[in-house]
Amino acid sequence: MSRNDYRAMLSKRMEKDFSSWFDQEHIQERDLYRFLHTMKGTAGTIGMNEMSSFCTTQLENLSETSNILISVRSLKNFILLMRNFFREEEDAAILEVEQIEEVPVSIEENSSFILVIDDDVEFASFIKETLEENGVQVVIALTGKRGVELFYTLQPHMVIVDVQLPDMSGFDILTQIGDIARSRYVPVTLISVDGKIENQIRALEMGAMDFIPKPLDITVFVPYILNRLKNKFAIWQSALTDELTGAGNRRQFTQTLSQMSSLAERKRHTYTLVMLDLDYFKKVNDRYGHPAGDDVLRIFSSLVLKMKRETDYFFRYGGEEFALILVDTTPQEAVVLIERIRSKMAEITFTVPPFDPFSVTFSAGASEYRINEATVLNEADQALYKAKRNGRNQSVIYEIDSGDVKRHLNIMIVDDDLLVRKMLSKQFSGWKPNEIDVVIHEYPDGISFLESDWYKSDENYMILLDGIMPKMDGMEVLTNIRKQFPDDNIVVSMLTARTNEADIVLALKSGADDYIVKPFHPQEVVARVQRLTKRMFK
Repeated sequence: MSRNDYRAMLSKRMEKDFSSWFDQEHIQERDLYRFLHTMKGTAGTIGMNEMSSFCTTQLENLSETSNILISVRSLKNFILLMRNFFREEEDAAILEVEQIEEVPVSIEENSSFILVIDDDVEFASFIKETLEENGVQVVIALTGKRGVELFYTLQPHMVIVDVQLPDMSGFDILTQIGDIARSRYVPVTLISVDGKIENQIRALEMGAMDFIPKPLDITVFVPYILNRLKNKFAIWQSALTDELTGAGNRRQFTQTLSQMSSLAERKRHTYTLVMLDLDYFKKVNDRYGHPAGDDVLRIFSSLVLKMKRETDYFFRYGGEEFALILVDTTPQEAVVLIERIRSKMAEITFTVPPFDPFSVTFSAGASEYRINEATVLNEADQALYKAKRNGRNQSVIYEIDSGDVKRHLNIMIVDDDLLVRKMLSKQFSGWKPNEIDVVIHEYPDGISFLESDWYKSDENYMILLDGIMPKMDGMEVLTNIRKQFPDDNIVVSMLTARTNEADIVLALKSGADDYIVKPFHPQEVVARVQRLTKRMFK
């Protein structure tokens, strides 16, 4: 559906509202406010920026809660102006749409992600907007408790913490997350209006990367953030990567195996561990020399890294032995990938003059996680041993389990604006990741959403919730969600045309994980959701 189609739909819905007005002598001021609020967000989203600006201006003179009656007759000129926006933009819209529809949805696989813990919403929102303009995604927590929860749930690449918070100090937060942050090479920076030397010394002694006094010099702060993130990724890469092969090293394998096991227990997901061993590798070193052996290791590793999925983890376990962790994959599915790798490996010949060209095969053992990480490792080792004992150059599954435990992500679009729902649904329908089963649900209001029996404990949810809706306000829906359901598998992003700091504070305090300001581009919303929900599955 093109944007011109959306404009036609918006015009049709607007006329329907006007028709309902003409059937009565008066409408309440809050009804006009709601009408303009909806038109503002939708018009801006589909490119009718002049109409969106006009609606914004009109909203400044109206109250969201007023019951004052407005004569429909007095709205005659207003209705004419609203209709003219569609007539003036009709030709331009047709030309604009075809260009926009050609833009594919893209996912920033390696986009940076920062958690800001600060109760000054104006400051935090400014930092969020500034950093996101520079390609750094930001999520805000207004309390220390929420900040700690998001640290463990979303696993940010960097944390900015204010020393003074309503429920605990930045030093208290540093005590709770410091060890984990250091183990993951996540820089934690404390900020404060109280920049006395004692605070700076205490922060550094406790393990903070930096202490920066407020107010910040934003011209320096942005390069500082980008610098810290660049260094974080470089350190992480060097600390957890095998220098020879480019695969993850033994340390990263141990950490990842532990994380995947914990996730399997908590989220009821599973994974398959595959141990791989190059056949007769000692003979390669003895006959052709260790440089040739290193070449074999590099080429094999490069092949696996190229053929594995983005969500799979590949490690050099030791010597000529490697490991693959395949998330939400049965052993049978894992072996399909392994056999493809085996086929490609068989096509590679190694040449070391004056010897004849030679090839190298490998054996593999696969096991699905069931009990704990020690068990799955032991079972994969046993399967590998059986593969070698049976003649090598083959794959053996320790235990057959036909259960498919593919992860589910439910995108819940709760918005009374039909156009917004349809635009977002269309964009999300183009997102078909191999590792996640994405299901899109639409709800015209909060009541129908809450009464739909939508929640299942073993699935994951991204809720896009409009702030202003009839019957039940978005804030009331948000409060209901956070009171009745757990936080670990639900991410809520408020869709709001409000830029008032108090409204944003209320949303974040009520449990929103993020907010997206209307008008927005649907593709930008999809890309943002993709980045944010990925962190649910790490």
